[in-house]
Amino acid sequence: MHRQHSWRAAICIAAMAAALAMAGPASSQTWTGAGSTDDLQYRLSVIDAELADIRARLGVAPATGAGTGGGTGGGGDATLPLNRLEAEIRQLTGKIEQMAFEQRSVAEDAARRFGDIEFRLTELEGGDTLLLPPVAPLGGGVAVPTGPEVSISERADLDRAIKDIEQGRFDQGEDRLRSFLTAYPGGPLEGEALYWLGESQFVRGAFQNAARSFLNGYNSNRASASAPQNLYRLGVTLGRLGQVSEACLTLHEVSTQFPNGPGDILGAASTELSALNCG
Repeated sequence: MHRQHSWRAAICIAAMAAALAMAGPASSQTWTGAGSTDDLQYRLSVIDAELADIRARLGVAPATGAGTGGGTGGGGDATLPLNRLEAEIRQLTGKIEQMAFEQRSVAEDAARRFGDIEFRLTELEGGDTLLLPPVAPLGGGVAVPTGPEVSISERADLDRAIKDIEQGRFDQGEDRLRSFLTAYPGGPLEGEALYWLGESQFVRGAFQNAARSFLNGYNSNRASASAPQNLYRLGVTLGRLGQVSEACLTLHEVSTQFPNGPGDILGAASTELSALNCG
């Protein structure tokens, strides 16, 4: 009975592995969320552990070949379910490796594109492009924001600056925002502060400065709630600067980087793509 139970377990595990394989993405675009490779890796480790347990119970050595034929001796038929399970594991392993490669390729390609935007902005500002640091690779999807908690005074200082901008006191609001960025360098609200600085500059027609603020705001913390806004507004501002190609690339990145981002921002980015006749 124990041996029969083990065979049933082997068949169930093989069926589970097959189901996982069939449930995989029809194309690489399906697996764009952060951690998808880790998820498959975890499921693979569970299957692998079950396989090892079945081998131990049946006294079957691990298969050394890639075929699905039986083992040596009288256990030929006995090893057939195990070989099938091992084939499913190899299939999952291949998917993990392929997904990891594609994720790295997407991140590297996006980094190159944002590096080009950084280069163009620096040229427009008259800066030294030779001093530009490399742009860090981008990940897909929005991570859960982490970091230090926001103090009451920090939030209050930023809210005062935002109120100035909203009520049209742009000079005073921008002064407050710059003071805020100096007082809280690298803080959790840095991206939000840079977003509002960019908005004020945009309204006043200082598109070059606005583009810089939005880009810095996005790069300050790509997992923050303000990152999709900064990226979208960067695309819009690049369009106002006549950098249509860069604007289109940036606006396309909004849905790529934040597929589950705020619906209003995703919709606005799509509308702007149409307005710029982006392909």
